[in-house]
Amino acid sequence: MNIEKINSEKLLISLCDKELEEYNLTYEGLSFADNQSKRVIQELLIRAESKTGMKLNGRKLMIEAMKYDRGCILLVTVVSRHKRKVYSIKSRSNSYAFRFTDAEEMLSCIEQLYIANERSRKSSILFDSRNYYLILGNSIPSDRFMRITREYANSVQTGKITCSALKEKCTVLAAENALELVGKAML
Repeated sequence: MNIEKINSEKLLISLCDKELEEYNLTYEGLSFADNQSKRVIQELLIRAESKTGMKLNGRKLMIEAMKYDRGCILLVTVVSRHKRKVYSIKSRSNSYAFRFTDAEEMLSCIEQLYIANERSRKSSILFDSRNYYLILGNSIPSDRFMRITREYANSVQTGKITCSALKEKCTVLAAENALELVGKAML
């Protein structure tokens, strides 16, 4: 478990899958209507209060749960009674990370995407010490794009948080328009 104070009104509590299992929780089952979830969240807030020094008891809180590939994150915000922020969703698009175990699979996939004219997307290529990733940012891929990539990719992960985490930990091989650049070089 990681508890991190973002500012005087926000903090993050991250729980891995193992910790969720220990608390007998699932991301899908998190709800204040559920007594188990409510008890665990209250316990986590007490821990967060003692670790960060933030006063949470007796204050109005907004708690948002976000799933990520190894657990979930709780964003706790102290809600001011005087001002209320209104948020809107700018786009329904998402980010996608396609994982390949070797460069040959990734390059074959990129070649097929380029031939199918599926290259005009914001894309980048990343590498950690074992895997290659084709990141598709802020767009909704076509059915043809998904069919082609699923033929070659070992896994598909979605979510802006997941893709951002990969961008932080991996080496960037092609930063912008990777499908266009690499595909053109291959033909």
